[in-house]
Amino acid sequence: MTPDQFNADQSAQITQLQQQQALFTQIIKDMLEGKWSGGADTAEGLLYALDPNMTGTLSLDTPVTQSQAADYTPPKG
Repeated sequence: MTPDQFNADQSAQITQLQQQQALFTQIIKDMLEGKWSGGADTAEGLLYALDPNMTGTLSLDTPVTQSQAADYTPPKG
């Protein structure tokens, strides 16, 4: 492998890592915004974009807010 090929390979790997980091950052943002599942622009959809082999294997347990839970009892603290 020549130095030019090595540098091109490193550059491609860095680009791929940057793209993956951007997807991870977007996943965290979507989770914080409550976008867990149900489309491409959700945590679930972006996880599938990172690894298509995961498609159909996730069973996300989306959080339930207090207003959504009919029988919610807050913890005693």
